[in-house]
Amino acid sequence: MSLAPTHTTPRGQVVLQPTYFTCSLFVDPAREDIDHLIRVYAERYARSPPSQPFLLFKDIWHNEGWTWLHFKVFDARSRDAFLKVTMQLLSERLAESEYPLTRAAALFGLYTFFATQPSTSAPPLYALAHLTMTIDMYQSLLKLPDVLQTDFLRPLRPHIIYVLSALQKAQFFHILPPSNLYPHSPRELPREKFISDGYEQAAYLTTNATKKKGRPSKHDKVKKSKDAVVALDKWLDKTAYTYQPPRVTSAEAPQSVTTHILLSHPPSTTRNNYRAKKSELLEKLEPDYPYATTEGPGRAALERANLGVVNRLQKIDEEAAARGMEIGGEGGERTGLRRVERAADELGKIGSLGGRGGLLGLLEGAGIVE
Repeated sequence: MSLAPTHTTPRGQVVLQPTYFTCSLFVDPAREDIDHLIRVYAERYARSPPSQPFLLFKDIWHNEGWTWLHFKVFDARSRDAFLKVTMQLLSERLAESEYPLTRAAALFGLYTFFATQPSTSAPPLYALAHLTMTIDMYQSLLKLPDVLQTDFLRPLRPHIIYVLSALQKAQFFHILPPSNLYPHSPRELPREKFISDGYEQAAYLTTNATKKKGRPSKHDKVKKSKDAVVALDKWLDKTAYTYQPPRVTSAEAPQSVTTHILLSHPPSTTRNNYRAKKSELLEKLEPDYPYATTEGPGRAALERANLGVVNRLQKIDEEAAARGMEIGGEGGERTGLRRVERAADELGKIGSLGGRGGLLGLLEGAGIVE
């Protein structure tokens, strides 16, 4: 009895190419996910600083689904690119310019992602043993525990020291030349940018077209304005937030309300970062405030900056009035040119909300008439 010949070649498998992980299709969403992870950790930490900060991070890591990220790619060649790019995106948030709490959360994420690589799977999965890091980034990272000296951040310090020692013991870091030489490969992420058909393609061609000599024509200005309005509308649609107001009485349920995500979830981390940077700037400009007896170069620089902003806004207001428009009048005394002028006048008046920074005190309420 003879048997008919059979097909023994296995079916082909769909494999993501390594270039996918250096493309904007992966890099941009991955950055957003990392931002969300760090933001959630910072908000929960700020709400009530825990005695075990790393346990809090592991809880958020698990609840946000990051534990399953290692099973996204199985092919060794693609997995190598996936691991390298993900760890590089996490290490971006370790920069010295970031807020210390953000750097601590990013280090926790980098350590957790590295330490949870599957090592006992069958068949075995490729694991990344090292991460390339520039020498200046590495040196600033080693100084991170020294930055966590305030009462608010001090609980993080022993955990950061342990994580750094564990990564050093594993010889995790491969040191590259300084970052100003762009030693990473690829040089920057994303390396490839995906442009879809439609408006995005037109916007890309518009922004990358050869710049014309001389002043832009009226047609170019109108076209640029329309493109900006369309882009703003798309961003507002993307970041819209709809919620159901609570029912006050036994009457019928109120209609759902659509607003912007920033109105329902204020960017507290960004605001705190801004306040910290502003305090650092004012401290360098006027370290002896309010006890300085003479006006120094720092105060003179603040006065010039305040005056320049006020003059520019006055010119814009005049041009708007000539066209029958009003700028910043929707919020009454809390917005508009009059409040900006009052805030600038408060500069140097000890005891006022704008006494130290003038316009830099707008966030604290400078220029508001009670």
